[in-house]
Amino acid sequence: MKKRLLSTILGTAMLASAFSGSSMVAHAEEPVTLTWAVFETDNYTAEVWQTIIDAFEADNPGIKIEKVLMTGDSRPAFLKSMNAAGNMPDINIDPVDLAATDGIYAEVPEELLEKYEEASIATYNGKHTLVPAYKALRNQCYYHKDQFAEAGIEAEPTTWEEFVDVCQKLQDAGKVPLMGAGASDIWATSFGYWTGVANSDIMKAYPDFNAQILAGELKWTDPVIVDSLNHWQDLINAGYYHPGSMSFSYTQASEEFKNGSSAMFMDGAWSAAGYDAAGVTEDDLGIFIVPASSGAKSYCTMPQYWGVAESCEHKEEAFKFCEYVLGGNPEIYAYYLKADGTYSVTKDPVTYEMGPIQSKFYHNYDDVELVTEIMKAVGDTAMPSGFEDFTCKSLQNVFTGADVEAELATWDAEMERLLSSAE
Repeated sequence: MKKRLLSTILGTAMLASAFSGSSMVAHAEEPVTLTWAVFETDNYTAEVWQTIIDAFEADNPGIKIEKVLMTGDSRPAFLKSMNAAGNMPDINIDPVDLAATDGIYAEVPEELLEKYEEASIATYNGKHTLVPAYKALRNQCYYHKDQFAEAGIEAEPTTWEEFVDVCQKLQDAGKVPLMGAGASDIWATSFGYWTGVANSDIMKAYPDFNAQILAGELKWTDPVIVDSLNHWQDLINAGYYHPGSMSFSYTQASEEFKNGSSAMFMDGAWSAAGYDAAGVTEDDLGIFIVPASSGAKSYCTMPQYWGVAESCEHKEEAFKFCEYVLGGNPEIYAYYLKADGTYSVTKDPVTYEMGPIQSKFYHNYDDVELVTEIMKAVGDTAMPSGFEDFTCKSLQNVFTGADVEAELATWDAEMERLLSSAE
């Protein structure tokens, strides 16, 4: 009887163990689901993201990627809201504004960082919490060649004075010289001038500008910055910008320019890839670097990153996704880069074939110095979180007539406030 009872107990235990084991196996085989925060543009379409997701899931059947679309005026603000609500996506595109705050993003495995160019690696207080994604060439001036010809303009401007002269000739010929953008896209109003001209003016005068402004050795009301932005406001006051600029979103402004509503549009490298895809030729569209009023011969690039949230429950799988897209699968990385006309940051560069417009944009920089993009610097010389959004709104005020020096004084006050609150 005891033997039969013992046998029954052992059998039941074994059966329970078997069920438990099968339950554990079944649980282990359930796919891990990761949320991925992305944004959509004319180039980064839903189809682009889905193509990347489909490729990864096909090669990694145990991992599912769920897209989270960032909405609103500001991607950093969206992520901050998600983090505050306890709903932070596992993987974030454009995480830089939050990276300086400890505890938001997980440290990147060293073996993953070793795959990227040293210059692309960001350090915050000795920690590496961002995965390098790409580098973006920023801004040049696109123009309709037929409108230049009709205004009697025979050559692209190479000095600030020549650029102003081009604007005046176009206006005299009854054309709108420049397209602008505003509405809810606060970044787009000043993007062209700030990244294409003012950044060069400032960096020529102060090569270590970020370190100096953060240390309190410089002020935003510095005469170099005031002078540069006054030159921009001169263009606005002369009526060179489309009168509807502030009512256009970036996408609307881009379409207006494409349709010929203005002769010129200061725009990003991503548009070059878009024009090539649309079959636009060099016979119709030209590109030049807007000459800086200071005579500076420089340009800036924006490094872009991804981040894995510290709250992510499956960090190993999340970093696996980052590695796969950002170089681990060269075909997918090239697809990602080409979609927006960006460039590889891996030690073994991944390249793709460029069309004639993008190639022209790229080679315009052959003999031009690369400098830091002030508002997009990362690591210990990065602007405080939220500061860029503040300046974008302030520069919209400048566009609509606010006094330049008075607006820049608010930058000094806001930077002091943000730096103090971060201590």
